[in-house]
Amino acid sequence: MLKFFQNETEGKPFLTIEIDEHSADAGIITRCEAFIDTIRNASTRGTSIPISMVSISSNHAGSRRIYIPYMIDHGYVLAAAMRHGGVDAEPLPKSDDMTLEIGRNYTTGKECYPSIITTGDIVKKTMEPDFDADKSAFFMPSASGPCRFGQYNRLHRMILDEIGLPQVPIFVFDQTGGYHRDMSALGRSFRLHAWRAIAILDSMQKIVLERRPYEVNKGEIDAVYSHWLDRLIKNVGQDGDKLREFSLQARNAFDAVKIDRINPAPKIGIVGEIFVRSNEFANDLLIERLEALGAQCGLPPMEEWLDYIDHQRKRRNRLHLEGGWRDWTRQKLTEIIQERVAEPIRKEFDDSIESFRRELPTQAIIDRGKTYLTPAVEGEAILSMGRVVEYAEHGFDGIVNIIPFGCMPGTIVSLLLHQFRHDYGLPVLNVVVEGTKDPGRDIRFEAFMQQCREHMLQNRPGH
Repeated sequence: MLKFFQNETEGKPFLTIEIDEHSADAGIITRCEAFIDTIRNASTRGTSIPISMVSISSNHAGSRRIYIPYMIDHGYVLAAAMRHGGVDAEPLPKSDDMTLEIGRNYTTGKECYPSIITTGDIVKKTMEPDFDADKSAFFMPSASGPCRFGQYNRLHRMILDEIGLPQVPIFVFDQTGGYHRDMSALGRSFRLHAWRAIAILDSMQKIVLERRPYEVNKGEIDAVYSHWLDRLIKNVGQDGDKLREFSLQARNAFDAVKIDRINPAPKIGIVGEIFVRSNEFANDLLIERLEALGAQCGLPPMEEWLDYIDHQRKRRNRLHLEGGWRDWTRQKLTEIIQERVAEPIRKEFDDSIESFRRELPTQAIIDRGKTYLTPAVEGEAILSMGRVVEYAEHGFDGIVNIIPFGCMPGTIVSLLLHQFRHDYGLPVLNVVVEGTKDPGRDIRFEAFMQQCREHMLQNRPGH
């Protein structure tokens, strides 16, 4: 909240004191005395202008190019689905070191890591010579709950104002009360086309993670994936029959890659905050590093989160916290249609996917997780705990929980995993990321992988 507080004070000095068991009285007193000296000579101004947010359903959406910050490759197909519906959408490129440098320049350092990265990507785009502030906007979803994600769009709005771009909207996609209104603004049949594409992409990514550790010719799986991702982006909006044929062709292309499973790899299940577990730059190439140490990784698909927010929306409708029974019925019918159009596509990949051919219903995941955490704590924490139980049921050999520094849901999971480890006997590794290099990371990874190999040898006969 410091950035927002600073905005409200409009130049008035303020003092923030953080204390822990190592804090000394002398240091705190010295800072207070310095602060008193500062405010004696400070000039003050009036109160700040309220932060003004714009919904994606605003009439302005059709007249601007909407830039989507990169989190995962699904952003490419979401942008394609928007374009198919008549919305000018463009995904931003993957984050890099410049992203982080820019993001840190415009934040206080107290924000969570994904917030800093998305800030950097947005500001970096505004610095490009072809950026037209009068014809551009940025897309950012919003949500409620214990995660700070709901504040991202307000932070980005404040920063755009700071750099002199108040005319550039942040188009906020509301995942709660205004969901159906905002969804319709994303273009004709957006959800249907996006859902089909997500079903295909999730299946392709499952195959990549299962087969890449065993490929004979290194790099071949990634090459096949990149080729069919490019084709998928171009085919978003096709009807169901054409996408079924597309899925069959993509699966055959993966099946043609030579693999050698003579040396089995320990299976590592990854959970954690959705941005850092999905974004290679944010997690410092976590999966690549684990695979280099001999792991086969599993990662929750995008479908898991989309199913969860649909589930929670229906729950709030049913309890009349928002919407009511009319919106509940609308949501339920939407889910029935989604499953009907996605299931034929998923079936085309069935013979090529070993684990998690189908995602469990959200309630089934919550039921697994509530042994460790009440579902009243909404968000990624309950999903992570449910997923680690699923990993255990699917015969995985270890769990990695990746969290941004200071992430409350992730910290909750890291504590609960102690009991999970006792219950299921799986090695657990908590990985905290904040954009700095951890000198002890490689040693911890190697020790964790050794524990996972031992678990595999003890629990998988013949291996």
